[in-house]
Amino acid sequence: MGKEEQVVDLKFMAAQGESVEVCFEPVGTTFSLSDGESIFLRTPIGNVASLEIVSWPNGIGVWVPYPGDYTIVDSRGNELDTL
Repeated sequence: MGKEEQVVDLKFMAAQGESVEVCFEPVGTTFSLSDGESIFLRTPIGNVASLEIVSWPNGIGVWVPYPGDYTIVDSRGNELDTL
């Protein structure tokens, strides 16, 4: 029986006093964050090297290999969505 792969939380956050939209592709799930709010992409560590993260003013695009094992959680650890 194999060892279970370690899971990591990748943090995406709006700067204090600013807002940002975080869009997870290819499904298009988008979250609007403001004033220091954050969300996390929870995934097995082996997926991290395959992520593509693109940023522009007030936006972050996160491209995940699909299908995969991805969960979006808030700063308290509550599940918001799965990709």
